[in-house]
Order: sequence, then structure tokens, then C-alpha cells
Amino acid sequence: MSGAYVYTPLERASRRLGLLLLFVIGLILMIGLYYVKTRAQSAQNSVARLERAIAAEQVAIDVLLAEHALLSRPHRLATLAESRLGLEPIAVKQTETFTTLNDDRAAP
Repeated sequence: MSGAYVYTPLERASRRLGLLLLFVIGLILMIGLYYVKTRAQSAQNSVARLERAIAAEQVAIDVLLAEHALLSRPHRLATLAESRLGLEPIAVKQTETFTTLNDDRAAP
């Protein structure tokens, strides 16, 4: 007796079917992994693009803040108000105290 095992036709078919099934499962897993990998790369590209856009917008915000600080200086605004609108600083005679306002209200 040689000791070699001889597979029956049913066992051979069962083995082939098992190997085919494992091959199909492996193929499906490879395709799934490829799909997940491409989606992850696409998401990374989107994140990088959004980070670049955020950085560009932050630079624009910084420029606008600097322009606002320059344009809203009190001396510059006073000069513009005087030259373009004819406005002058408030004189002391134009001011009222709280007590004089109450006195004006009490006397009809």
C-alpha cells in the first residue's frame, strides 16, 4: 500500500469550488480596497484644496484688517470730515450737562 490518498470526483469538485470561491472573495476584497483607497485619496485632495483656500482667505482678511486700521485712524477721519463735510470739532458751548438737561425738561 502506497499511502497516497486519492480524491473522489465529488471531493475534487468540492475542492475546486472552494478554491474558486476563495479566489472570487479575494477579487472582491481587492476591488473594495481599491475603491476605498481612491476615495481616501480624493478626500485628502479635497482637504488640501480647502486648506489652501482657507489660507488664501486668511491672507485676504489680514489685508482687509490692515486697510481698516489705516482708514479708520482718528486724525485721518477728522481731516476728511473737516475738508469734505465741513464738520468741526465740538465747541464747549455746544455741550450740556446732565443737570441743565433736567432743568430744561422741568421748566415748560
